[in-house]
Amino acid sequence: MKNSTKHTLIEGLRIDVQALLQLGQKTIQQIVDHKILINTEFDEAFAYQAKEILRGEYIKLEELEMVLAVVGTMKAGKSTTINAIAGMEILPNRNAPMTAIPTLIKHTKGQKRPRFIFSEKASQPINQLVQDLKKAFKDKNYQPEIEHLKSDYDLYELVQKIQRGTKIVHQALDEHRVIKALQAINDLARIAPLFNLEFPFDQYREINQLPVIEIEFTHLKELPENTGKLILLDTPGPNEAGQAHLRPMLQDQLKKASAVLVVMDYTQLKSEADAQVQYDLKTITNIAQDRVYALVNKFDNCDRNGMQENDVKQFVEGLTDSLIKKNNIYPVSARFAYLANRAKHDSLQDGSLPSIDEAAWVEDFYQEAGLRRDRDRTPKRIAEGIEDLWEGSKFSQPLKEVIEVAHDKAALIALESALDKLANYTNQLNPVVFDKSISLENRESEKIILGLKNDLTEIENILDRKENLVNDQWRNTIKSLREKHTRIFKEYMQVLRLIRQIEDLNEIQSTMVLVNSSTQILKKRLVDVA
Repeated sequence: MKNSTKHTLIEGLRIDVQALLQLGQKTIQQIVDHKILINTEFDEAFAYQAKEILRGEYIKLEELEMVLAVVGTMKAGKSTTINAIAGMEILPNRNAPMTAIPTLIKHTKGQKRPRFIFSEKASQPINQLVQDLKKAFKDKNYQPEIEHLKSDYDLYELVQKIQRGTKIVHQALDEHRVIKALQAINDLARIAPLFNLEFPFDQYREINQLPVIEIEFTHLKELPENTGKLILLDTPGPNEAGQAHLRPMLQDQLKKASAVLVVMDYTQLKSEADAQVQYDLKTITNIAQDRVYALVNKFDNCDRNGMQENDVKQFVEGLTDSLIKKNNIYPVSARFAYLANRAKHDSLQDGSLPSIDEAAWVEDFYQEAGLRRDRDRTPKRIAEGIEDLWEGSKFSQPLKEVIEVAHDKAALIALESALDKLANYTNQLNPVVFDKSISLENRESEKIILGLKNDLTEIENILDRKENLVNDQWRNTIKSLREKHTRIFKEYMQVLRLIRQIEDLNEIQSTMVLVNSSTQILKKRLVDVA
């Protein structure tokens, strides 16, 4: 199929899927509007979350963005993995937690230097926190907290910058500035609670509110541009500094991703934190389909007594109740991959590397590549070390089978993910609407109509006996009849409203059936285009 033809077909699918997403959102809102009729235990929060996620899918389809969420516990090597995928250091590596809010890393053709973008509107809640902290720092009651922060160089440096009037930047260019911008945001989440202030996590739920890093992934630079866009989503781990509020954010972002890449620690496969990630993964079974992958990091720690590659794959598949299939599990060393990439990317013209004083990572490369003596650090040995380290990382296979495929099929995966989410939510809400509309039609309306008939029969009986009534009795009867007439009229209007609402529910149910059938048709069209 020619690229122009394929592009036209994908564009037509995008329009159809977006229209279906809008219909899905409208239908969910109608369900919420009829929640009293539907069920007293109706989960309104679930309906609003479904509507929010479908709105996010609509936004992503504007540019056919395929979002690959990178998930992992603290110290599992999530940042190193993202750096290895991108081919350079764009996320900071340090022991402190580094993902307070999700961050998007967007593969951007031709963008050789990382560029950080955080719109003024999106960053406003965080800059308001900065202003509140600046006021708190002047409060003498908080001086002990400031003294305590002096023991942490990074945190106290940020305190000093805030005192001088520094704000969170909207844009930054180059590795160092991008890393500093990310550090500032994430350190604010650690500082705020010490001064009885809350970090505005709830302001960063939708994808268009998140900070973005644009960079050309070095492994994709030779590949042609496609209709869709590949974006990595760096998510907060469930154990980031023990901050419990980050776990719901992780669960939320998992439900919004097009695909998921789980980074597990080979040395901690049975840890409680990894168990939390595994539990969270199970909550997205219906919407993830076969788009969940696992990188079992730190596999370079494997010795002859440890679990070997096939054993690891089988273990992780069982650990996730087969949500992640063996073919989607890759034991790797993200550190080896990152260092090999960095050395290759930053090699000088003569094949040598920068001095250790200029770049601290160089010493790490020499150590891991076995180039411990100065005489071994020749351009030839460095080139060999890069190749050996890259081969030892086992990173080529997931790059080819996950990252390159995601880049090549970004548009189709984005469309498929949107349709899967739409089908999932309509399937969950459909029985609630259908069952309740039938029960209302069969019970509530019949009950009210029967009551009206009884009242009308009573009035007719009284009127039939009117000749036997004296004047005073007749006046009282007329008064009583007028009161009954008023009540019956109100109940009659109630019946009409109920019938209309039942008709609305039936219409909603019919719309949901239409959405489901349309979803299946569009998924078949996706397969044909692929």
